[in-house]
Amino acid sequence: MLRYLATLAAVGGARSNGLNVGLLCLAASAGLSATGCSPAIGQHPAAAPSTPIRLATYEWPGSYWIEVATAKGWFSEAGLHVQRVDVDTRYFEALDEVATGKLDAMGFTEFDLVRHVAAGEDLVGVAAIDYSEGAESLVAKRGIARLSDLRGKRLALLRGTYLEYLLSVVAEREGLNLADVTLVDLSEEAAMADFTAGRVDAVFVWEPYGTRALAAGGVRLFSTADFPGLTYSVLTLRHRFVEAHPQEVAALIQVWHRAERYLHEHPEPACAIVADLFAQPYADIRGLMGTVRVLDLKDNGRAFSYAAGFESLHGSWRRMNDFMLDRGLVHARVDSPAHLDDRFVLALQ
Repeated sequence: MLRYLATLAAVGGARSNGLNVGLLCLAASAGLSATGCSPAIGQHPAAAPSTPIRLATYEWPGSYWIEVATAKGWFSEAGLHVQRVDVDTRYFEALDEVATGKLDAMGFTEFDLVRHVAAGEDLVGVAAIDYSEGAESLVAKRGIARLSDLRGKRLALLRGTYLEYLLSVVAEREGLNLADVTLVDLSEEAAMADFTAGRVDAVFVWEPYGTRALAAGGVRLFSTADFPGLTYSVLTLRHRFVEAHPQEVAALIQVWHRAERYLHEHPEPACAIVADLFAQPYADIRGLMGTVRVLDLKDNGRAFSYAAGFESLHGSWRRMNDFMLDRGLVHARVDSPAHLDDRFVLALQ
């Protein structure tokens, strides 16, 4: 394990394309796992790193691995000093705190990662942790049966976020010009209040608000289950932190891998752990997990591939950046390779 971490420390700031083969060979020579080149899960470093990692978590399946690893003591086993920080009610504020160094790591939607990088913040995604399979949905009042029926209607959503980006992708596919729809910028709670009061005709929200809109008599027009892979979440850190502490980042990714395997193999006890730490009903935690795909190493191989489709982080990156430039949300184009670092997940494959 220590020789593996020393290898990553030596390569420092180099990017993945030139390192993949070398890292794998060095890892093999370091006596890691006999199957493939991944480090043996659960190995204990001789000494714990001194650098604390302030790891933000929120009630979302892509973050469940943090709760599992915390409860199981796996961060300590890996020699990590992780401070779990619950940011559940202030996701967008926490994004800024990662950028400024108040927090060290957090799951960003890829859209938010692109937005912050284009604003000049030097962030890097090191693992794809989930993508939505129904956690976001567009719900309309009865009598509206398809997306095209929204012409001339009022649709509430949180504007300038990945929700508006997703809406633009779906509208393009369905031939709907969003200029024909009145987009109302509202928080989820305010959107729900206006929807139930009849002040807006539809809402585009994430869970649990989509379920609440359906319970209020709405009809689902589409959800992200119809477009798998369209919206990734990525474990994100400051580039400066990654380059200064590659050993800790490598160990963190090992723990993520151990925890995501536990989530896939033991979903019921895993969700019980999450429910306990967030003090939420087990049924809610388990139900939310059914709307999001928790990703594994194989999924990461696809996510970090250089392809044009939405299932590639690189493929989605440029389109997201184009959307932001068109809407005036950012004023700079940024290239994905400098901000998507796959060397840590590749070292486990």
